[in-house]
Amino acid sequence: MKQTVYRFIILVALNLVLIPSSFAGIVEYDLNVNYKTLNVTGKDVKAMSLNDSIPGPTLRFREGDVARIRFHNLMDVPTSVHWHGILLPFRQDGVPYVTNPPIEPGETKEFEFTIKQSGTYWFHSHTGLQEQRGVYGSIVITPKDGERVSSDQDKVIVLSDWTDQNPNEILRTLKSGNDFYSLKKGTLQSLQGAAKKGALMGVYKRSLMRMPPMDISDVAYDAFFSNGRKEITIPAKPGEKVRLRFINASTATYFNMRFSGGPVEIISSDGIDVQPVKVNNFLMTVAETYDLIVTVPENGSHEFRATAQDGSGHTSIFIGSGKRILAPNVPKPNLYKMNMSMDNGGGKMKGMSSEMGRTMDHSQMDMPTDSSMGEMKGMDSKNERPSTPYEKLRSVGKSTLPKENPTREVVLNLTGDMERYVWSINGETLSADNMIRIRHGENVRFVLINKTMMHHPMHLHGHFFRVINGQGDYSPLKHTVDVAPLATQIIEFEANEYNDWFFHCHILYHAKAGMARVVSYEDKELDIDLKKIRHKLYKDSWFPTIIGTAQSHMTDGTAIISNTKNILSTTWQVGWQNVDKTDYDVEVAYDRYFNRFFNIFGGVNLTNDSDRGIFGVRYLLPFNVESSFRVDSVGEYRITLAQIVQLTSRIGIFGDFEYDTETEEEWLLGGKYILSKNIAITGQYHSDFGGGVGLEFRY
Repeated sequence: MKQTVYRFIILVALNLVLIPSSFAGIVEYDLNVNYKTLNVTGKDVKAMSLNDSIPGPTLRFREGDVARIRFHNLMDVPTSVHWHGILLPFRQDGVPYVTNPPIEPGETKEFEFTIKQSGTYWFHSHTGLQEQRGVYGSIVITPKDGERVSSDQDKVIVLSDWTDQNPNEILRTLKSGNDFYSLKKGTLQSLQGAAKKGALMGVYKRSLMRMPPMDISDVAYDAFFSNGRKEITIPAKPGEKVRLRFINASTATYFNMRFSGGPVEIISSDGIDVQPVKVNNFLMTVAETYDLIVTVPENGSHEFRATAQDGSGHTSIFIGSGKRILAPNVPKPNLYKMNMSMDNGGGKMKGMSSEMGRTMDHSQMDMPTDSSMGEMKGMDSKNERPSTPYEKLRSVGKSTLPKENPTREVVLNLTGDMERYVWSINGETLSADNMIRIRHGENVRFVLINKTMMHHPMHLHGHFFRVINGQGDYSPLKHTVDVAPLATQIIEFEANEYNDWFFHCHILYHAKAGMARVVSYEDKELDIDLKKIRHKLYKDSWFPTIIGTAQSHMTDGTAIISNTKNILSTTWQVGWQNVDKTDYDVEVAYDRYFNRFFNIFGGVNLTNDSDRGIFGVRYLLPFNVESSFRVDSVGEYRITLAQIVQLTSRIGIFGDFEYDTETEEEWLLGGKYILSKNIAITGQYHSDFGGGVGLEFRY
């Protein structure tokens, strides 16, 4: 009997030692992605859902579990799913043409990986613009030893932005240079607006430096959601501690986070615990997650308000019961300040490391003034627009990289052209060949220098990196980091993987327009099946644009079809007033785009008198004056200057001057009043055809 008992004890002990995973188990989920009709503003919109829900369900695991997730594509288009922030095998990461083929219509893809971490994460489609249409959900992983910070309640809150417009049409509109989204939100910059803000000198300096107006968000959204609703309520008793797992699953919206019940405590960022720090408010970057502890006040239902960074709307979470107590409004941004301090979350001028100072180009910015200095210092006063909390985040333990590893530094300039909506890294858009090469066993340092007037949330797949924030050995670990306008941010990580991993701006339209790279380990050759499809990684789509006028005395305009580097255009000018016969001048050209300052072009020019070949250059002059110089096939040349000035949010004036060695000078002056996205009233005086009025149309 005793021998039997001893054998049983030995078997149990061996089971505990040799098969510890038996306590973890396999956790299985089935996710069905399909179409769903959603009505947010009174208009039925064809969206996409996961298990008939937007956002999709919360996937819950315990550290050490094996995740087995079957993703069923019930749509008639390909799809994909990426496990954002999860450390997993390369082939499970879910990025089409980087780690997997896309999931075809009617196909099921099974993912299986061991959960190596704990914290708050999320998942989303990495195909086209499907994330904007609803393909995203949350992930919660419980630590194997329990949560480091206890709470009475634990709630997941997925923030998102919603538009009734087709996302593909949004991208085409942005590519066309149409400013209507800014007009709709009240953020279109003008001389009148600058005068009201006392910022005419700032506009003068910006224009002199050939910089475009600053913007915060590209898209005018119809709504902002918490867990798919404009507002939600969390019942809670006074004194309770509520853990809020915030996930910013929006496609293009940063959120200013504010609680009416006093300071909140940040205990985790991007799934990794940090030393608890109290803040009154903070800016939450696209694709980040933050775990917060909120202590429920004694009286009332207090609002936790997530306000879109551009001030165009908000979503609310009410915590507690009784009378509602609203969070204070966040001051709207002053877009006329052309310095990097606005909503600055990275590359701060005070407290920067010497390396950050070394890489920052101070010649491109003004020094901050008035309230913006508070943001530069990382203040979170109730009267200030909040910044990201990076400089306050401190790792629980040391996050230093192995000192014995060699270090590779990679400088990555975040570049773009707002007018053509081209977003790039080091001046190049994503391609199958243009990769960031690293080796296993290195310490890799990315110096991210933002040379644009917009924020960029940069996300690295398959790794966590240290954010160099002045905390030394205790720099926080993250997978997504904001790089503020005209600022520098430094991140570093140990290259402890193999294969290829995606690195990209997580503003969906920026990534779709080219701001992405593949980080490729040189140590391992790409799998054969991926080699065959890698060329499909980035499709440089062609986008059409037409801008023209129909006036009483003439018509003019341009029809363009273009991709990143190539522009095919037809420009026309036809007049019939004050001339003996209808006069026309049509130019058909091909432009090779180099950057927003310089193009070369060639084509043909067709007029009443002759047809000629042409060749020339286009160059952006100070004050954003567009110029061109061309020579034709008979030796004549033409110089053209053009400028547009926005007087008010709806009224603009424009002028063109042209000197041709054959026909000498020609000029026009005009103005327009914007009626809608596609129509404006216009009138102009032309040196040959006189004055007239009509409509401007654009597509």
